[in-house]
Amino acid sequence: MKKISRRSFITAMAAVSAAGVLAACGSSSSSTASSVASSAVSSEATFSAASMDETGTHTVVDHGGNEVEVPNKVTRVVIDQIPILSTYMAYFEGSAPYIVGYCGSFKSVISDTVLKNIAPELLESSDTVYAQSDLNIEEIMKLNPDVILYNAGNSSHAEILKASGIPSIGFATVGASTEADPIERYEEWLKLLEQIFNEPGKTDAFVAAGDEIVTDVEARIAEIPQTDRPSALILWKYADGVPQVSGQGTFGTYWMKRLGVTDKALEATGFAQASMEQIYSWDPDILFLDGPGLQPLRTEDVLSGNVDGADFSTLTAVQNGRVYNTTLGMWNWFTPNPDAPLVLAWLACNTYPDAFADYPLGDTIKEYYKTWYGYDVTDDELEEMLLY
Repeated sequence: MKKISRRSFITAMAAVSAAGVLAACGSSSSSTASSVASSAVSSEATFSAASMDETGTHTVVDHGGNEVEVPNKVTRVVIDQIPILSTYMAYFEGSAPYIVGYCGSFKSVISDTVLKNIAPELLESSDTVYAQSDLNIEEIMKLNPDVILYNAGNSSHAEILKASGIPSIGFATVGASTEADPIERYEEWLKLLEQIFNEPGKTDAFVAAGDEIVTDVEARIAEIPQTDRPSALILWKYADGVPQVSGQGTFGTYWMKRLGVTDKALEATGFAQASMEQIYSWDPDILFLDGPGLQPLRTEDVLSGNVDGADFSTLTAVQNGRVYNTTLGMWNWFTPNPDAPLVLAWLACNTYPDAFADYPLGDTIKEYYKTWYGYDVTDDELEEMLLY
């Protein structure tokens, strides 16, 4: 396993390597994702002028519509609540500089993903929040951050952070003015990072390469007859015998839309608890299990009946062996993350195995990681990612 950390090499090779990935994917067109950071274009001139003076500041408009004065040179970052560590790493092409603290509960997530190998420095950062609902502002202030990145939808945290006097930038998750499509959301996060770090356009090539993968996958799906499309359900969490599903308006809604399947959880709203009786009545053809950070269930647990407090054995998905778990990846794969184009390809390969029988998923993942993260995925890591 070789880590390529030189940004100059990545930049020089990006266009050539991306072309190789897209040729392997059979893609020939691109799409442009929408962005809530609508001020990015108009701010470019401001950024260019501001970047001349590292001691000055520039204005960032965050996803909550707040105008925030940010130092031109940001070298100390704290991240509260938003699951942005992997996207942050992708922004810096395989490393995670400047982070001095982040939500403490994320450390266990990193430990279960390949992110710990790509950016091990993340495991060295201080814990500043010990649970996502508990903001430890005193510890955060001791770290003397230049900026704090937080969940724009958390109004209570926003008030505390604003009172601290530290420039705080809100990132949209769910419940924002735009739809919570994970593929669009990670791109919006990247564009807001461009504002913060005074680097407009830095991630354009990366985003375009991801859009090419998405376009190719969706073109293949479009050719599948409606009669051949299954129903599906995302089990978001499971604890103490109580399932929680990804209902209407959550990240899962948009994965299911892009897949073109019948989403059995649409009658639920948000991340909703459901009884096992409700799960039985939905009886999906495919059951997707959310991965690291939200639940420990693995595919084999469900298929073998080894789930405390619940019996999934009567579900059509279980009887047909169609239970799939996002076990590794760059982050929890059902939330916004820079692997999002690969997530869609992985979902499609599992949902429509015949139509995607010739899709080079393993090669696409390896090339994507090498090109954009400067990281060589090992065969063992790839096997874990593709574990059905």
